[in-house]
Amino acid sequence: MSAPRRAKQYVAEVERIYAEADAAGRDLTASERGDIEGLLDSAESQGRVEQQLKGLGEAGAPLMHRLGDGSMSSTAYGGPGDRFVASKGYQRIRDASARGQSWTSGLIDCGSPGMLTKGTLLEGSQASPGTGGGLVPVPQVVPGVVQTLFQPLTFENLLLAGQATNNSVRYAVEGTATSGAAGVAEAGTKPESTLAFSTKDEPIKKIATVVSVSDEMIEDAPAVQTFVNGRLTAFVNIEAERQLFRGTSGGNEVQGVLTSRGVPVYAGGTAAGNYAEQLFKAMNGTRGSSFVEPEWVVVHPTDYEKLRLLKDTANQFYGGGPFQGPYGAGSNVQASGQVTGAIDSVWNKALYVTSAIGGAGTALIGSRAAGQVWNRGGMSVEATNSHASYFTSNLTAIRAERRLGLTLYRPGALVEVRLA
Repeated sequence: MSAPRRAKQYVAEVERIYAEADAAGRDLTASERGDIEGLLDSAESQGRVEQQLKGLGEAGAPLMHRLGDGSMSSTAYGGPGDRFVASKGYQRIRDASARGQSWTSGLIDCGSPGMLTKGTLLEGSQASPGTGGGLVPVPQVVPGVVQTLFQPLTFENLLLAGQATNNSVRYAVEGTATSGAAGVAEAGTKPESTLAFSTKDEPIKKIATVVSVSDEMIEDAPAVQTFVNGRLTAFVNIEAERQLFRGTSGGNEVQGVLTSRGVPVYAGGTAAGNYAEQLFKAMNGTRGSSFVEPEWVVVHPTDYEKLRLLKDTANQFYGGGPFQGPYGAGSNVQASGQVTGAIDSVWNKALYVTSAIGGAGTALIGSRAAGQVWNRGGMSVEATNSHASYFTSNLTAIRAERRLGLTLYRPGALVEVRLA
């Protein structure tokens, strides 16, 4: 019988004696206390024998194999019997027995068996039959979260910015402006000019989103709340960009510049297939009608591809090839900003590429003076557990929101281009 089994049998026998006395509702008899003392002495002797054999080193190894299962000889902390009699649980048994009291030893760790080298140890969730134990590796954890990428926000930065102090913004617009200026003779009557003004009100609208997170997740992974806050903020700003382009009027959205705001439309059919020519004609139209010099162009990625890959009759790229510089030049300097990572340009105007403008086939040309984005405060992120039954369910609602409006001062300073 191995040493671990003998140690367990000593404990089992002591437990049996106490169980019989408890079942009969009586104290231990003198004979039973004597039996317990004998069992405990045997356990203690077991530990002393192991300690002595261990002190013999290699000479005591064969006896240790006969005494136990062979694994004790390679253990630097003594055998199971040795550890049993040195444990706090064993000491509680001795003390309780001496006082004739009931006892509980708790869990007594007699040590793990030594690792033998008979089987082939394999890495994996399961070992193949007959080849030994399997070792399950713990994966290395990479910190952080791999985020879903969204396109950069551009349009709001192309317009003026301001802070609103109320739920709407009122501004004055000059309507009829008739100049009567003319040459006047000495002491002659001066001609009169006429000016007419009107006012417009633009409402401030709210864009918001919410997500529910368990209290346990926030407590166990504090970085989760910071991550969630950042994502909710991004979602709100992405929706704000969409509404500034194409938000509908009369509802809960900010009315966009491309939805019934009086922005003129240029149909590019007269120069079909040549996006560069269509954009130039649209730009030149704003110079002659609104007297505003265009500053930027916004196009969809699909349309930018067609624009950037325009070729002449010799099959050369007008914007410069992938390995050569600008059209007609021999330098190796790239002309395209989108290729180098900078802002690209077309007709010497900054070119921005985003799918937020809507579907392919639409471009927008404008200047900073065309309109202004008004923010009522800033981005707000708040968390609460008072929503519905969240308090009793250990849930937290995290909300992100912002309020903004768009005033369009000069619709004619913008032009929507229907590319063809």
